[in-house]
Amino acid sequence: MSVEKQTQQKKAAPAYRLPFSAKAGTDRTGQPTLSYPVEIGAAFHRREATKGLIAKFTIIPTELSEGVLFLAPVEDRTSDQPNLLDAAETEAGQ
Repeated sequence: MSVEKQTQQKKAAPAYRLPFSAKAGTDRTGQPTLSYPVEIGAAFHRREATKGLIAKFTIIPTELSEGVLFLAPVEDRTSDQPNLLDAAETEAGQ
């Protein structure tokens, strides 16, 4: 596909975000605890909905087998609710 066609096509919005939480240790009762979730990719609808979704990872954590991968539905960005992942980035930059 040519570069012109790619720029003309509208990029599809993701159906789900893919946050990941690594195992951070254990609590007093011996239950595993998880770190703060970090967004590592997104899942997109395919042209034919019956064929499922396509997952695109921007980061693949080395401890992927030692944590939890979540599927979080994409919310409307115009809502009044703050985005927790954006808030974490803002706090980290202070």
